[in-house]
Amino acid sequence: MKINNVLLMAFILSLSVSATAAEFIYKPASPTEISVNLQRIEGGHLERFKKAYEIQRLSENIYWVSVSDYNVTVLVGKDSVLLIDVPYGAGKRLIQAIKSITDKSISAIVYSHAHADHIGDSGVILKELGNNDIKIYATEELRDSLISHKVTLPAPITNIISDRLDFEGHHFKVFSNLNGHTQDNTAFLINDGGRKILHVIDLVHPDSLEFRSFSNVEDAIAYKNDIDTLLSIDWDVLVSGHSNLGYKEDVQFVQTYIADVQDYIHQGFSKTDFSTHLKGETPFEWYGGYSDAIIDHAHEKMANKYRKGREKVFDIVAKSHVRVMFWAMFARAL
Repeated sequence: MKINNVLLMAFILSLSVSATAAEFIYKPASPTEISVNLQRIEGGHLERFKKAYEIQRLSENIYWVSVSDYNVTVLVGKDSVLLIDVPYGAGKRLIQAIKSITDKSISAIVYSHAHADHIGDSGVILKELGNNDIKIYATEELRDSLISHKVTLPAPITNIISDRLDFEGHHFKVFSNLNGHTQDNTAFLINDGGRKILHVIDLVHPDSLEFRSFSNVEDAIAYKNDIDTLLSIDWDVLVSGHSNLGYKEDVQFVQTYIADVQDYIHQGFSKTDFSTHLKGETPFEWYGGYSDAIIDHAHEKMANKYRKGREKVFDIVAKSHVRVMFWAMFARAL
């Protein structure tokens, strides 16, 4: 069922981040019309999840393809097609989506990081197309991660990339210094016809608060630094792993949100006396009470600023954000 104008405005007001509702433009996905700055895809997560796929053209040759709320970057080259990521369970529908765009064949798949939910159907693509000659690209670090964890996916044995990837006259700049979500996380920037498109996964989720524990970060402090890095890169539109099209306003929101988490944790440190938690005979009890007091303080402060208008999501994820950042800061005496 389509959302009427009143409900749509309420939806935008509740989920939009640092920019106001009037600044974002919500339109149905279009595989032919190139999106403009601050344009998003209308509809919620559940609505998008239930669709076979959605396609939004981002530039002359690049498309955002969403399958079950997982996002892929598709580049239609002169002779063939390149994909960045092939989410688990999305392979067959992704093939259908690409066939609706072009009759050119898929010749290359690029991995963003080693998590199977984003690259798990690469083998399905090869099997469905009957083409084992499709090239798999990744950084050396990502390749080694797949091998060391014995991940049974087509591995980029020879097609190793470093700071650049060239494909049929198109040139990607590769960023392998994003180590918060995973050590092997890789971002890709391509300038197509003057539109600078950045593909980076599981760091920012436009139109929503971040997933639990900032998408289960491996290193919360490195994740904070990754957000700062994203703002230092020159780009126009973001293809994130989930949710909607993203913009610098989304990254700035996450940056401010993290800064507030850290500030409120520091407040908790300054006002919480460890000695008052020396109860019982085991340090597990002492540190449990101490950490809970600080986390609860920061969570309450975050609720005062961020909960209104996004209550359901906040109540699910916000304390996990505080908790993972607390232990990262505690371990480093920050």
